[in-house]
Amino acid sequence: MSDKFTKQEKTAIALQASSGDEKVIRQLAQKHDVSVEQIQSWVREINVSGVEEEAEFVSLEASDYFIKSVEHGVTYDHLNYRRLVFWITFGSVVLTVIVVAIIGLYGYTFPGIERERSEVSRFYDIQQLEQNTQSRLETFGVIDPEEGIYRIPVDSAISIMAEDFE
Repeated sequence: MSDKFTKQEKTAIALQASSGDEKVIRQLAQKHDVSVEQIQSWVREINVSGVEEEAEFVSLEASDYFIKSVEHGVTYDHLNYRRLVFWITFGSVVLTVIVVAIIGLYGYTFPGIERERSEVSRFYDIQQLEQNTQSRLETFGVIDPEEGIYRIPVDSAISIMAEDFE
């Protein structure tokens, strides 16, 4: 309803309302098809004095606890120790389970890593052994000079044996 009025129209209505009594406000409300509270709100918005509002009396009852808290400046803490102990225990158990799970996971994966590392090392050792053996089979060399034992490549040995058979 109040959206159809411009700021100037609201101000004019509020000034008219502030110059009269409650009867004038009701007439203005009927004339402009708005509520009395809306007109009083417009009067407050433009800070026009003279419109009386209904005074409300509020009764507060304060407990001794509240009064002591206000005098002290803060409210006293009343901890729920059962809940506090529960959450501390629960948190400790969860943390312990997480740590044990991490240790178990480490224990499960670490031997696998070590086994893989040793397999790679064995493969390297086997590869080195094969290379050494291959180089012995393909080269000439002295095995025992006192006995007169020498090493010749396999291809050469096969050729010599083939010549002996012919």
